[in-house]
Amino acid sequence: MTGLIVASFGTLDDRERARTIDAIENDLIAEFPSMMIRAALTSKFIRRKLTERGLKVFSIEERIEELRADCDEIIILPTHLTPGEEYENKILPLASKKIRVLPPMFTTECRTEFDRRALEIVIECFRPSGDEILTLIGHGSPHRHNPVYENLQRLDENICIGVIEPTDRPNFDDVIERLKKFETKKILLAPLLLTGGAHVCEDIADHWFNRLKAGGFDVRVALDGLGSFAAFRRLYIDRLRAV
Repeated sequence: MTGLIVASFGTLDDRERARTIDAIENDLIAEFPSMMIRAALTSKFIRRKLTERGLKVFSIEERIEELRADCDEIIILPTHLTPGEEYENKILPLASKKIRVLPPMFTTECRTEFDRRALEIVIECFRPSGDEILTLIGHGSPHRHNPVYENLQRLDENICIGVIEPTDRPNFDDVIERLKKFETKKILLAPLLLTGGAHVCEDIADHWFNRLKAGGFDVRVALDGLGSFAAFRRLYIDRLRAV
């Protein structure tokens, strides 16, 4: 028997969790009925808050102990989009002879065919109009530069990417500098995030939106996290099927 742990950062928004994280788990269960599939959250803060609400949630380590007795191999499939601190510090160190850790959605260098296809699907999900510049806002990693965002922009020169985390890049000034090369002032602002919820409503739909509007841009905002799109969720199935 093979066990699969679907590892996500998590969200406190029940609706978002159902339509993104839970939806990914349900898609995988339907696609791989012979595997023992379990969900885990990497954020201690979110696990604590959800437990206080009476919800039963698990860490990756707890899921490993649960599956170890029945499974010859355990695969950890992270839903994290980039190899930031959550992946590097909480997921990757768990790899061992019997525990295989798969990469996040985008690799650091963004040179694989999977990276290219994943970015194409992100763009297709949000469907910018012909005169809009798709400007994606990711989370970023605190106190370290995560080069995956810069490298993603090299895959498609017609998009811009910024981050919420103020200590990471590309920051707001970097995005403005990149936008200068386009003739249009129309922007589709969208989350490069698995879930919507607070980050989208506060950091993107409010903070980034207002700053771009003040800079003279015509801004439209998309609020849906990537996990709400079936085409994007399919990428996790493809990632697992490949191994």
